Amino acid sequence: MKLLTFRLPPSRRERFGALLSNGQVLDITMLADAALPSSLLWCIQGGEPALQAVRDVVADTEGALKASGGLPYVLRLDEVRIRLPYVPGKIVALGRNYGEHVAETGSAAPGIPNAFMKLTSSLVAHGEAIRKPGWTRKLDYENELVTVIGSDCMNVPEDRWEEAVFGYTIMNDVSARDVQLQERGDGNILVGKNFPAAAPLGPWIVTKDEVPDPHALRLVTRVNGAVRQNASTGSQIHRIPKQVSWYSRLGFQAGDMISSGTPAGVAMGYRGPGSWYLKQGDVVECELAGIGVLRNPVRRALKG
Repeated sequence: MKLLTFRLPPSRRERFGALLSNGQVLDITMLADAALPSSLLWCIQGGEPALQAVRDVVADTEGALKASGGLPYVLRLDEVRIRLPYVPGKIVALGRNYGEHVAETGSAAPGIPNAFMKLTSSLVAHGEAIRKPGWTRKLDYENELVTVIGSDCMNVPEDRWEEAVFGYTIMNDVSARDVQLQERGDGNILVGKNFPAAAPLGPWIVTKDEVPDPHALRLVTRVNGAVRQNASTGSQIHRIPKQVSWYSRLGFQAGDMISSGTPAGVAMGYRGPGSWYLKQGDVVECELAGIGVLRNPVRRALKG
């Protein structure tokens, strides 16, 4: 299933929904009762019983639509405003996890999954603007597959990684490369990865049963329609079992996320004419086969 959070303008109330096979949105919030979770995060935290309740109502709705042709709690996708799926407790974001990306940036491949924390204060939803700060001249995109943790867990064995996973989504790990490199010289990464609107996320969460092999997904990034990244998630250096196992030492809570790094094709690695760094008015599309397309325009920062 594809599970999402949305609102119906002009209302600002966030609602929980599921994408149906016909591309419409089932408003689960309208149907919520004691058995149904009222938000996407509650669905994850509720484990298999909560997820099964959602599966059942989706199946019932699909059947009812065939009989009726329309239902008041089924909406067109173009009439809803997609919001962040939810705000996770933490996001572990891997760097240097694709060989060709390591080469294009002139760095070295890490011996263990190499990561930093992506602050949830930098998150924005599908369709919202990536805000380019005035203090960076090198704003870059990074299309990444995100693993959504499905249960509270710690010290997960690699061969049991899938038990800890709820599903997958997409993050654009937007980076201010000039500031990031300054910080890296002093042994840290913070500002260059965590300014406001530096982490578009979504558009929805896809449950793991719809992604039988997360290492067999085509990843494509387009800027203004031009392809910049085109790779397979199978090219990861440290794959998801290792990522889940290694970082579960932190202690995961249901809903936490691991962003698995980006392949080659970022602006930092471009050596041709002109520049691939993002500018005002650009539109970035991060696509992962079987999951969806995360689309965001680039605008100037409101402050700074």
